Amino acid sequence: MPETIYTVGHSNLSFMRFINLIQASNINHIIDIRSIPYSRRAPWSNKSRLAEMLKPFRIRYTYLGHRLGGEKRSIEHHAKQQGVTSQEIYDEAIQVLLQLSLRENLSLLCAEGDPANCHRQHIIAQTLIDSGAKVIHILKDGSLKEAWKEDPTVNQPQLF
Repeated sequence: MPETIYTVGHSNLSFMRFINLIQASNINHIIDIRSIPYSRRAPWSNKSRLAEMLKPFRIRYTYLGHRLGGEKRSIEHHAKQQGVTSQEIYDEAIQVLLQLSLRENLSLLCAEGDPANCHRQHIIAQTLIDSGAKVIHILKDGSLKEAWKEDPTVNQPQLF
């Protein structure tokens, strides 16, 4: 069974506050799920910088926003390039997360600070929970909140 998978939103956090939050949960691998891995509010989180900035803390960085990002067009474009469906791209990325969670303490990274307003809760966490994983959101105040199973009869956001 997969281990716990964490999520965190960088919002407008400073880099050191972000590091403190993820270190408190012993995160050793950040999986960036932003379709657009750049931010004016948190320039340290830009894809090209973040990977380098995490190295001194012995935290790995992997970008999967092209497979798990909240922008449907980005995933569809990647799927078309690969000659597969968007759902296949998404499902494969979910399997990557589940496999990584067996040997690493990972956290998904998105821009939105509040998981209640983010696809990491409404879409990705739902899939992970259905797959048997436990999903924990790291909140910007340092508290942890377990992802909740959403009512499938209520209209939820969809990627495809």
